[in-house]
Amino acid sequence: MAHLLQTTFLPSSAAVIPSPQSRSFRVRVRVDAKLREISTPALSTTMSQGKLVSWGKSEGINLDKGETAFVASAAATATAGAVESGEMAARRYWNINLQEMMEAGIHFGHATRKWNPRMAPYISAKHKGIHVINLTATARYLSVACDLVFEAATKKKQFLIVGTNNRAADLVARAAIRARCHYVNKKWLGGMLTNWSTTQTRLDKLKDLTVQQKTGRFDRLPKQNAAILKRQLSRLQAYLGGIRYMTRVPDVVILVDQLEEYTALRECITLGIPTICLIDTNCDPDLADISIPANDDAVASIRLILNKFVTAISEGRSRADEV
Repeated sequence: MAHLLQTTFLPSSAAVIPSPQSRSFRVRVRVDAKLREISTPALSTTMSQGKLVSWGKSEGINLDKGETAFVASAAATATAGAVESGEMAARRYWNINLQEMMEAGIHFGHATRKWNPRMAPYISAKHKGIHVINLTATARYLSVACDLVFEAATKKKQFLIVGTNNRAADLVARAAIRARCHYVNKKWLGGMLTNWSTTQTRLDKLKDLTVQQKTGRFDRLPKQNAAILKRQLSRLQAYLGGIRYMTRVPDVVILVDQLEEYTALRECITLGIPTICLIDTNCDPDLADISIPANDDAVASIRLILNKFVTAISEGRSRADEV
């Protein structure tokens, strides 16, 4: 992916990595040195700080002395940990290219008056009152996220995809079904994860009503009682149909819209569940574990990113089945 980014994406004068004090930067270093493989391909334990500064200039990133020492030490630690474990993560290519992302409109942000100042490292320009997202940063974070879900899938982890706005609902359902994941695409019920015991009770009720409907029990009840049970079944199917087979809280949660799914994100943070989130220019990049700067309003943008996740999860499951 490092070679792909160097040959495909245009350099930007804007910094594409957050400050070392921010949570998002620490997360990037923490996930098995994936970011080191993508954004600093030549970085190793023997790499001098001078070479790191040269790399930063070539990428349009001005690293001061503190940042240089921090990144070098973090990468050295990650490399040492990988060597101790006896394996280095293999580079994988997820076919991410600039032309495809531009055609999908991933680079279109919100109006400049609606922006979140914390998104400044991920914005490359302003055009007609609209912020333009840095696609190089998008590609890097998307590749990191694909690597993460691939490895989680190889370990047979459970995924939950959440997208309840009208634009993303159908895309989320189709993507989750293709990747054999759980999903929520209608409404996030408060406490769905933090109050899992209540959610399990509702799932049991959903399964019981489904069995009654299939066995024709509704037809033997008075019309009024049958109508009440059918309404309950319809409501449960709409809200919990995507997680009917989920037996425990998920291992990884993918959120399509940070502002729309804020309640779900807070529940994941409370439970310590790793989160991957699409963030537009009006979002906070420090809330999710991996934040992907992208247009979360366009259908084409959401479809493209979900397709990358589906590919990564499917390949990971295939790898797990082979083993």
